Amino acid sequence: MAQANEITAMTLRFTDPYVIRAIDHAAYLCNQTRTGFLLTAAQEKAEKVIRNSSEVRSEIEPFLISSKAYKKVMDRLDHPKKPTKKLSKAMKDYKDWSKKNGFTETN
Repeated sequence: MAQANEITAMTLRFTDPYVIRAIDHAAYLCNQTRTGFLLTAAQEKAEKVIRNSSEVRSEIEPFLISSKAYKKVMDRLDHPKKPTKKLSKAMKDYKDWSKKNGFTETN
């Protein structure tokens, strides 16, 4: 398995022109190069397979969290704590700065 800073070259050969056109079109729609699109798609598929796999290896454990941790994160997102005075001031200062510098709010 490749290490974090290791560069690995891969060569892919496509013989079906439809597949090549579909990949190129999808890459264009995502504003990516063919290589960038294929790498993104491959990584997303790999992570999905790993998430759905019952076999967890130490190399992929950083991608995973326990269901208890997941529930805690989701609960914090669903029920955020009340902003502190310091945070409220920072939000007001940012809003004032945004208005002063010509930025508009989006809701």
